[in-house]
Amino acid sequence: MAAANPLTKAVKRRDFTALEDAIRSGADLNGVDSMGWTPLFHAAGKGWTNGLRALIQAGAEVNHGIETGFTALYSAVMSGHIGAVQILLDAGAQVQDMQGTTVARHAQGKNRLQVIGLLERATHGEFPDKQ
Repeated sequence: MAAANPLTKAVKRRDFTALEDAIRSGADLNGVDSMGWTPLFHAAGKGWTNGLRALIQAGAEVNHGIETGFTALYSAVMSGHIGAVQILLDAGAQVQDMQGTTVARHAQGKNRLQVIGLLERATHGEFPDKQ
């Protein structure tokens, strides 16, 4: 069994010093855990903006996703973390998941009105899958 990614461990503990140490030591920025989630997914889901910024600045792949379409942006949206959503959008996160559904569609199902507004502004109100 492979050892857990020290970045993921640091994110789960919200330990910024350990995160910086793991980045400096060359830990895999896009390494996945048993669920296929990268450290960025975890930071986004926790709404840990400092961790997100550090991972993105170090070169973590903002649009990395798994087969189900789950991305860091999806994680932030579903968790309702507006600050994390904004950081990911600013870093170039795609608003469509890997199946082509806008992340806002998922937010609508969770009644995340502030997040939906932010996503609409990011796409100028254009949602290709809107019916």
